This record gives sequence, C-alpha cells and structure tokens, in this order.
Amino acid sequence: MASILDVLNTNLGKQLINKASKETGESNNNVASVLGMVLPLILGNFKNKIQEGHEEALTEMLEEAPDPFKFIQVFPDKETTELVDCGNDYGEIILGENFSAITNTISESCLIKENSVKKITVISIPVVVAILSIQKKKENLTNNDIEFLIDNALGNSSKYNNSFLETILDTEDDPNIIPKASEMILGKENKKDSILKGYTGGK
Repeated sequence: MASILDVLNTNLGKQLINKASKETGESNNNVASVLGMVLPLILGNFKNKIQEGHEEALTEMLEEAPDPFKFIQVFPDKETTELVDCGNDYGEIILGENFSAITNTISESCLIKENSVKKITVISIPVVVAILSIQKKKENLTNNDIEFLIDNALGNSSKYNNSFLETILDTEDDPNIIPKASEMILGKENKKDSILKGYTGGK
C-alpha cells in the first residue's frame, strides 16, 4: 500500500529534501532520515487532534489552504521563509504541545541538531496539509472522512490510493516510479511494505 513515505521517492519529495537541506545545512541523507520519521508523526498528531475534539479547526485548515493544487505545482519556486512561517502556524495547531518533544526525540534518534529537525519539520508541514487538502477536494470528502484519509496516508488503508498517488506524482516525475505506483495500487507481492507498516497514529 502507498503511504506518505512514498512522497520521498517523487520529484516533490526531492524538492522538499533539497529545500530543507539548503535551509539547515544538513545532508540530503540526514534530511530524508528526519522526514522518514516526521511525516507519519505529523499525520498521527493530526488524527489525534481530531479525536481530541479539534476537528473543526483542522478541517477548516484543509478547506482554507490557499490553492493547494497551485502550491504543489509551484513548490520548487516557493520561498523557504514562506514555508517556515506557514509551517510554524500549522504546526502550532497540528503538533501543539508535542512539537518540542517530537523534535527532541527525532534529534536524539537521528543524531541531528534539534534546530535542524525543527526546521525540516516546519518546512514539511505545509506539504502534508496541501496533499490532504487536494485529496479531500478530489474525493469530495466530508469532515467525518478525514481520519480515513489520514489512515490511507499512513499506509493502513488503500481506499484513497488513487487520489493520493495522483497528488504526489506528476508528469515530470521519473517514469520509473510509475510502475511502482501501480504496484502499490494492485498490491503486488513484489512491492516492499512501507517503512512504518501498521503505524496508526492513534493513541
């Protein structure tokens, strides 16, 4: 099944890694290691906040995300400072009081400076929000379906795989990844499981 970690194998993911690397001075490999941990945690905390009763604020965030389709298209040209500002605002809502604990834990696990981990996190948050926002619009989902959308992005469901893969892949992507995407949809046995198989993000 597809998951948010598959973003890292796309042009969008490569652009995200490059932006975060330039901003932090960390190698692309270090940035990718942090993203491999933080992307599912962003989704997991998003789901937790919904379960804690913050559904209205979070769904409004997805509804009001400024033209997420255009955001993905122009992402390479986005100013990093703009992404950081946006990520900090979204991060306060999605991660809240867990923000520092998350960056500290990842910093210790990856042996990367905590300030670098925080910057990588805030730069990636608008990307996650844009992907969810685009999927919500493509699937014409109600607010009650957001948790299922998150489960799909975490690799626990394949219900919305098509719109997820359409969102993270574009015509400029490496054509070699397209068959892999098809394998994700078809569930072929030779497709490797996502790194965080079984991660639910729930409490």
